[in-house]
Amino acid sequence: MDEAKIYQRIGEFVVCFQWIENRIREIGWFILDPGRKDWPPMPLRKLSGAALFSEVEKLFLTALPNCRLDSELEHEFKTSFANNALLFEGVRRARNKILHSAFIELKAGGELHGLLRSNPRVTVDAETGELLFDQETLSEQSFQQEFEEMASLAFFFNRCYIQLIARLPQS
Repeated sequence: MDEAKIYQRIGEFVVCFQWIENRIREIGWFILDPGRKDWPPMPLRKLSGAALFSEVEKLFLTALPNCRLDSELEHEFKTSFANNALLFEGVRRARNKILHSAFIELKAGGELHGLLRSNPRVTVDAETGELLFDQETLSEQSFQQEFEEMASLAFFFNRCYIQLIARLPQS
């Protein structure tokens, strides 16, 4: 087990998420000021996560008809934005879970045998009263699903951004 690779994956996960969040912000900035007259842009800077996504989604859906896309393509963008809202929320929650966890190295005989991610917040099962622990053993393959989901999000938001650049009137 190479714990450096696992910590590297955590860093890669966080950086990829930040890039996606920034692309969402750039979409909003472009819609608000397609001519880039007021640079650097100030709106949307203090929003993050769900609030940022929600605000940019409203801006995008309002701006989309001005792009004069084929009706099928416009419909696909609208439904895809809604679907990607759920995907983004899941990845955002995974990011928060990772960043707010403790990482425990499991050593025996002077050797590292595992790395455990543990949420320090213990919850209680409402039905049984049992304590619930959110923990998982990490490996170099951890976060693979989240990376695939972020790749899908990055691809979609880049499509949105390119369509806006190519089709949104500058005035």
